[in-house]
Amino acid sequence: MGIYINPPECSKEEWLIENGIPVFDTPSIDYREGYLPVCLVGNRAFTAAAVCPDEREVDAFSDPSDERPKQWFIVPIEKLTEVCPNLAM
Repeated sequence: MGIYINPPECSKEEWLIENGIPVFDTPSIDYREGYLPVCLVGNRAFTAAAVCPDEREVDAFSDPSDERPKQWFIVPIEKLTEVCPNLAM
């Protein structure tokens, strides 16, 4: 695991609201062409917005034994590359 959204000029939550589409169940990697799933995970002290570029990442963040609160988004890859330069697609 390792690609996270950390926009420089706003919170990750604001960025996801502006650039993503909320989905109410765990999206698959091929949910919509040109988009990737992003999981906003609530940790105790902070949130993390994890980009899921493959099924392994989706599976890891949708593990039913992980009880942290989560919200899923699908986000255009072109928008993700603006805030995640290490996202190689």
